[in-house]
Amino acid sequence: MGTAGRRPGLHRATFRVAALSLWGLGGVVMASNYVGPGVQVNYGIEWIITAAAAAAGLLAWFWPWAALPAERFLPVVFGGLLLNAVCLAATGGVHSHVMPLLMVIVVFSASLFEFRAAVAILLLNALVASLPLLLQGWNGYYARTLLVLLPSMVVCAFVPSMVAAALRKENRLVERQRDELEQSYLATIAALAAALDAKDRHTEAHSRETAALARSVGRRLGLQDDDLRFLEYSALLHDIGKIGVPGYILNKPGPLDDDEAAIMREHPVIGERIVASVPFLGRIRPIVRAEHERWDGAGYPDGFSGRKIPIEARIIHACDAFQAMSSDRPYRRARPRDWILKEIHAQSGRQFDPSVAEALLQVIESGEVTVGGTAGSALHEDRKPAFVHFWTQHLDAIQQLGARLATVVSVPEICDTIGRAITTLLPYDQCRIYLLEEDGRTLRPVYFSDTKRAEYDGVTAETLAIQVGEGLTGWVAETKQGALVGDTERHPKAIHIPGTSETNESMLAVPVIFEDRLIGVIVNVKVGINQYTGDHLRLLTILANHAAVSIFNARLIERLAASARTDPLTGLANRRAFEQALEQRLAAAAPETFAVLMLDVDGLKQVNDARGHAAGDAVLKRVASVLGSDLRDTDLATRWGGDEFLLLMPSVDQVGALSLARRIGGTLLDPDDPAGPISVSIGTAAFPADGTTAVGLLAAADRSMYVEKRQRVA
Repeated sequence: MGTAGRRPGLHRATFRVAALSLWGLGGVVMASNYVGPGVQVNYGIEWIITAAAAAAGLLAWFWPWAALPAERFLPVVFGGLLLNAVCLAATGGVHSHVMPLLMVIVVFSASLFEFRAAVAILLLNALVASLPLLLQGWNGYYARTLLVLLPSMVVCAFVPSMVAAALRKENRLVERQRDELEQSYLATIAALAAALDAKDRHTEAHSRETAALARSVGRRLGLQDDDLRFLEYSALLHDIGKIGVPGYILNKPGPLDDDEAAIMREHPVIGERIVASVPFLGRIRPIVRAEHERWDGAGYPDGFSGRKIPIEARIIHACDAFQAMSSDRPYRRARPRDWILKEIHAQSGRQFDPSVAEALLQVIESGEVTVGGTAGSALHEDRKPAFVHFWTQHLDAIQQLGARLATVVSVPEICDTIGRAITTLLPYDQCRIYLLEEDGRTLRPVYFSDTKRAEYDGVTAETLAIQVGEGLTGWVAETKQGALVGDTERHPKAIHIPGTSETNESMLAVPVIFEDRLIGVIVNVKVGINQYTGDHLRLLTILANHAAVSIFNARLIERLAASARTDPLTGLANRRAFEQALEQRLAAAAPETFAVLMLDVDGLKQVNDARGHAAGDAVLKRVASVLGSDLRDTDLATRWGGDEFLLLMPSVDQVGALSLARRIGGTLLDPDDPAGPISVSIGTAAFPADGTTAVGLLAAADRSMYVEKRQRVA
């Protein structure tokens, strides 16, 4: 059936229909045998056939046919042909009244199999229908009926086969689109995991190994393929909330104090918020949130216990603990394996779900998953904390910066937050944060702060744009290496800023990098020679890393938000975006006049049928292009769905809407366009004249559109 590779099975609904058909047709045929005098019927055989049809209906209703590939149902079809032949003979042969039943099995077969198989069944059916003439002799009335029946069966075989083929083609397209969508979701997961890796280097291996362990444990506990897949995603992202935890807490070489522990315990909640922004990951939100809950209820953040904790979270919690104990951490060495196994046994029923602990121990003992680290080594002394005085002065500020960045979601706000932190922590006369533009060459400042010194008169954010490789800033961007320059005027890479006087100046410049991709450059300058130290450079590098992760996340969220509000084919806003815009406009304290224009493409289905879906897509893109070119910045063009578009036009009344509708319709009828002339039906509605609610306005526009469509047809 169809393409090579995996063959489709049979749907239960098909057999429910077959069962109802067997019961209904069997009963009707049996009842018809008692209508009229002198009927040539072998009632004994006919009752046997009716009973067989009823039994076959029961079998079709209750037997798990859906587990079989469709081609294995062919013997059942041939059995139906035999039953038809016996029924034909039992009800009078050339005088039988059940010939139309022969078409039923042809239609049923054509809906299940390819056209060639349907034709083969059709030919066999034709042979069965011809048997009375061959066995009982010529009968003119029967021959005429057979002559009409045969082409009818050809049509009944051809049409369902073509429909089934079209549906299979459409299903393959939908499956391919679903696969592509899932791949984009997986890319999102990879990006989120990479963002966490940039924050905490030990977490990447930890998450991978925890995911491998969790999948094996879940398989032992009977989780199915789909559940195992989302269990693995949850394990990969269970620590994603640590992006919002300051780095000095994550990597602190010693126990956390109460305040630091409280901040750390927020990371499951932060993780839940992050995955909530990805619709595909909505299923794992409660798992990420509950990963640190304990079986005895002593976990966090919600204090859930027992089976109130999702099974996936219980699995990840145990695997997370095993992997953590097996690995070196900033505050201690890895524990010996025997010690870890005893600890898991001891915590079964307390920290861990007993069934999960047992399955985890079985996985460990079997060796089916390899966990890295140094778990086979002896128990070492915990490492002692050691702080440098310079850093102790700035820990609070860095902590507060991390907390603020966890709540900031736009790139300009992130740059402003980072810039204010830099000017608080480091000496400066000018602080600049450059971001790389889409051309990959231009660095343009998005944050600029100075102390208003006379040496920098004339220097503004607008005059500081620079190319990669140009000057000290461009050199740092090109090499992706930080620079500490004690005297910028004498550095070989330095260039003088036009309009400024020559002066002794020191500079710090560090690249903002995420996964080896340049995002921008942070520059601090101060009047005087040798104003900065290596500690200043290291501190600015830490702040640049904060900026890189936060900017990457903000851009990722912006892309996700944009894709959620954009139609992928036309690039216009989608239905959700239109509904939100319309509701916001109606909810205004004093809503102004606006118009809604509804547009429907005439005959798009005929274009798709005659020239293919690519041609139909070209028509939709052409309509979207015309709508975009004819609108103001304040207007909103939307693909509502299928072949319908909606426009929202502030400060436009009914007259203006009608004028725009005529202009759009005339433009689309251009015969010289590659897509050809496009006929559209357009309806308009104005607020408040035609409605004061979203439902009312859309209904008015819809009525107006169908009035025009009927006039066009007439």
